[in-house]
Amino acid sequence: MSEKTVVVCMNEIERTDQMLSAIKALAVKQPSHFVALYVVPAIQVYPSAGMQLSTQVYDGFQKYYLEHAKEVKDKFEKLLASEGLNGEWRQVKATGTVIADVVVEHGRMSDLLVVPQSRNDDGSGIETGFAEEVVMGCGRPVLVIPTYGDFTNFGSSVLIAWNGGREATRAVFDAMPFLKKAEKVDVTWLNPEKDDGMDLPGAEIATVLARHEVEVLVEAIPTGGLAAGEALLSHASDIGADMLVMGAYGHSRLREFVFGGATRTILESMTVPVLMSH
Repeated sequence: MSEKTVVVCMNEIERTDQMLSAIKALAVKQPSHFVALYVVPAIQVYPSAGMQLSTQVYDGFQKYYLEHAKEVKDKFEKLLASEGLNGEWRQVKATGTVIADVVVEHGRMSDLLVVPQSRNDDGSGIETGFAEEVVMGCGRPVLVIPTYGDFTNFGSSVLIAWNGGREATRAVFDAMPFLKKAEKVDVTWLNPEKDDGMDLPGAEIATVLARHEVEVLVEAIPTGGLAAGEALLSHASDIGADMLVMGAYGHSRLREFVFGGATRTILESMTVPVLMSH
């Protein structure tokens, strides 16, 4: 059986063990070659204020990642050896200060890119908005691992957020390896009353998935006054889903992103791993 190439961003040092657990969980889904991608950002250079021509140099982030590289590499290689997995350590020295740019570049040469959810605190780690930039720029399916939680096992109960759109369609077929392994798959269409002419929203994709031997339960649910993203997370909790599959909606312009409401809510408040495609 052929191997999938899975690139895993290991730049959240404090979450190394969590990302390694995700690798272990993914290994049972399909034969994979895991690439642990570790980006060392360039030194940051700031122009000084006023009329002076001197600059200020900050190398703190570069030192931080260089100091922790061996620790993360050793843990990754120990996991490969103990679990009998195939993989490689890939440490990359970036020419710029934005880690997401390098992750996007390497993630494009993969079957799946795995990244941590962006953090909003002031701790050391990847830049704010990291996951959003990667999802929008990569062009490959991106599995985002939430900041909080133990994800040593996921994908047994999968919730698909379906609306018939291009992004949702890509996400479903990108997630096929997970869907085929899942014990339970739910297809949910929010607020179906807004879509005229549909007898049973989601029925057609359910038929297609059945031909792939994936049995699904189709539900059309109202949001009940909640925002779409909140309704999805609430429904995932109600049915015990441990993974969410959805399209990422939005567009980019010179690194400024405008997301659909559900996409942004999920990226900010996810409680389970989310596979997103754009």
